[in-house]
Amino acid sequence: MKPHNNIRTLQSKRRTLEERLAAAKRLRAVEDARFRARQAQGKLRRFLRTNLRKQEVIAALALRRGECNRCGACCEILYKCPFLKKETDGTATCGIYEDRPNACRYFPIDRRDLQEVRGSCSFYFIEKPIKLEKAS
Repeated sequence: MKPHNNIRTLQSKRRTLEERLAAAKRLRAVEDARFRARQAQGKLRRFLRTNLRKQEVIAALALRRGECNRCGACCEILYKCPFLKKETDGTATCGIYEDRPNACRYFPIDRRDLQEVRGSCSFYFIEKPIKLEKAS
């Protein structure tokens, strides 16, 4: 094989690698934009539900189980809440916990909310409410 053919082959391989990396970077940017759009839609949905459809929220929360693990991920959806305080042990606390808005107070309301924090929340949802029967 001639030396100039080797150079062309290397240039061709380098170009295709660069093209694949550029395509992967564009794909990540598109996926991130879609994720941010879902987060924005979720923020609006939670605001409207907690302020205008309170009975619907109460019914949805009946399916929620678990406890807050204080990860703070819900306080960083789209932007970091100015009242979020990160502790040295990795947990987070709310600077206005007693006066926080309803959308914060009831997070997560349903399964869709958990997708916005990419799995860091320890809450989960059951399919339907469990009815307890009377003991005999």
